[in-house]
Formats: sequence, C-alpha cells, structure tokens
Amino acid sequence: MAYVIAVLNQKGGVGKSTLSTNLSTAYARRGEKTLLADADSQGTARNWRGTGPSAEEHGKAFPDVVGADTAESIETLTGDEITGAFDVVVIDGPPGVTEGPGEVTVGALKAADLVLLPVRPSGADLWATSDLAELVTTRQDATGAPDAAFVVTQADARTNVAKEISGALEKLGIPALSARCGFRVDYTKALGKGVAVQDIQPGGKAAGEIEAIVEEIETRFHD
Repeated sequence: MAYVIAVLNQKGGVGKSTLSTNLSTAYARRGEKTLLADADSQGTARNWRGTGPSAEEHGKAFPDVVGADTAESIETLTGDEITGAFDVVVIDGPPGVTEGPGEVTVGALKAADLVLLPVRPSGADLWATSDLAELVTTRQDATGAPDAAFVVTQADARTNVAKEISGALEKLGIPALSARCGFRVDYTKALGKGVAVQDIQPGGKAAGEIEAIVEEIETRFHD
C-alpha cells in the first residue's frame, strides 16, 4: 500500500504546492510510483504539471497528477484500489479547516500516514497554523495517527527567525523537521516552468533542501 503524505495548511502562500510538487517529483525520481493529488480548488499542482514537459521529453520522471478537491475524491484516491497501485501518494491540500475546504482537509488528515505542515518563519503564520495543529494533535490523541511535522519554508538564512520558530512550533505539540526550505528563486522558477528545483539547478541549494526533507521523512517516519 502507498505511503500517504498530506501537505496541509489553512493559510495560503506558505509554499504548500511548492513543497508538494518537489517532494512528489523527488520520490518519482527515486523510482517510486508516485501520485500527486491536487486537493486545492485553485489547481496549482495540475497547472504545474500541465505546463511542464512530459517525462519522455524531459528524460526524467514526474508524478502522476490528478484533481481531488472534494471529500469524496480524497476518499476514492486514498482507498485500497488506488493506493495499492502506487508507492507514494502526496496530497496538496486546500486552504481552510472549516466547512467546504475543511471537509477535504479532514479527509486528507484521516487518510495520511504523515502530515506535513509548511509554515513561514513569522508570528502571523504561526498563529494561523494553530487551529490546524490542534486538529492534527486531537486526531493523534484519538487514534495514534498520523505522524506529523512542521516544515519551515521561505526561511532567510541571514536571520535567526527560522531558528527561533522551531521552539514555538513544538509548543503546538508537533515537531519541526530539521530540514527546511530557504527563500530561493529556484522554487518559483520550477513551479512556473512545470519542473522540479533539481531541474532548475542540479545540485543547487534548493535541490539539496528537498532531498534533505525526503531523507528526514524516510529516517524519522517511513522506515
């Protein structure tokens, strides 16, 4: 059965789709059969894949991408029939945790083996994430699952804010990954061109950050 990773945050602009597209591509290029479920009604992940080259043209693997912006479609895509055909399923979740998008978020949360919560290193983003963090920890208390971790995104290495936020995040009951995404133009370029950061600058800092996130997931959660 597929390992299901849900990338969730009720706040827009935190790099959710950027993380989802690069993470799923990284898994695909490791030889894992990977599905990227776009649960955001804006369709960013679908647009990303539609803009990019085919795997045959590019010579490198990409995930399969499908829309899943209803609770019913999330249930279908994370059922045994679909997950049995893939090694990894990444869900790019919608903003919001209340009715409407909230139903999709809850469906993704229930289906996930691991929830990643991207958050920018700012007080405003931290406060905005607290409701979703509470939802995750409540489910963990009730069922013992899923695993969860914050991923700091758009971190500026020149400041101490990204370092200081880790302690604040852990007060919400969810640990932060040591690996994080910096504030780098490669992420924007890759999303716009329909490719991964490793295609923009192979061996670059952004590509290294995504690989570090995958490695930490594999060592801490998906053993």
